Amino acid sequence: MKLIGLLKEESTKGRMMRLLKDMGYSKQDAEEELDEITHCVKNLPEQIKLYRILAVDGKDKINTKELGCHYSTSRKDLLSSHSYVTGSGEEHYIVTVMSPKNLVDVNETIANRILYPNEQEITLKNKGRGVEVLSVKKI
Repeated sequence: MKLIGLLKEESTKGRMMRLLKDMGYSKQDAEEELDEITHCVKNLPEQIKLYRILAVDGKDKINTKELGCHYSTSRKDLLSSHSYVTGSGEEHYIVTVMSPKNLVDVNETIANRILYPNEQEITLKNKGRGVEVLSVKKI
């Protein structure tokens, strides 16, 4: 199996394989799927445009220093599904950020792409600290 060196710890690789097997993949299919997901994450650009939806009581309640960990690479899919809504406020905002690749939590991104294959998720380290906020728009 070629995991391109991203999944360095055997325990991490084992966890990812278990997730896939729990979803009904055969061992061979799980290995191929994990290779494909790992390849995709490895080949992310150095700067990644990401999107996140927040539910807050007002734009002034958004902490732009720590926007959170879970993002999507697809604005269109995110808006159509709203499955990424985070928070408990009455107003919804879509936040667009630019993130350096080194902020990506590789293991959690791979795990979330296994668990939620249609969400095109990118999971960031440290609650998203260090991203550049490009826009915050009410939706």
